[in-house]
Amino acid sequence: MTSAGPGEVQTGGAKEVQALYTELALHPEKDFGWGKGKENARTLDYDPAWLERLPDSVWASAAAVGNPFLLGPIRRGETVVDLGCGAGVDLCIAALLVGDEGQAIGIDFTPAMVVKAKDNVRLTGLSNVAIYAGDIASVPLEDASIDVVISNASINLLTDKACVFNEIFRILRPGGRLQFADMVKDASVESAVSARSASWADCVAGTVEPDSYLKMLEDAGFRQVEFVSFTGYRTAATTIGACFRALKP
Repeated sequence: MTSAGPGEVQTGGAKEVQALYTELALHPEKDFGWGKGKENARTLDYDPAWLERLPDSVWASAAAVGNPFLLGPIRRGETVVDLGCGAGVDLCIAALLVGDEGQAIGIDFTPAMVVKAKDNVRLTGLSNVAIYAGDIASVPLEDASIDVVISNASINLLTDKACVFNEIFRILRPGGRLQFADMVKDASVESAVSARSASWADCVAGTVEPDSYLKMLEDAGFRQVEFVSFTGYRTAATTIGACFRALKP
């Protein structure tokens, strides 16, 4: 397995994104203007058992915008990939769900988050986790090798979102599932976009409407494509968290 080099990253505003998420990794106590940490996860209905099982420090740099684990079961023995794994909370949860017979693989392009995720995995004592630095638009995994792909607030950060869905389709086995949460445009809000709202790093500038994601998923070959719900999470007045799922035939 190889990692994508810095020049290959397809993230919009890449320097801005890396700077912000480096700050989140190193200084999680800072107020970034949007929800994070254990209380945010509780608001998003993360299982109380996970909130107890994982140390508080593991949750500190987590900025979930939704809960991909509400979108379908993850079974023991499966192989799960978390694209844009950040500090590794969802990755650790996936590792707990698949058990020692399965594997959880995380990919993130911010070096400080990769380090943080590895540190967090060590704190949990989990041994069925692998974490790699790389570009989620060019995933360093073999064709048809993965049972489930999850993601949380990462796909909106990329300029070529269709490429990400094509990559996910490629690495999933037939019958494999995609379950992800992301920020989308809130079409019900008609307000001027402030300078801060134009930020790629705050999951605003790269957002698209839910229907755009559904079309990209269908174009990539997915079936049973579904926009499940809004989550209520916001990074700006014009954006809102949303959950999606899809199946590879």
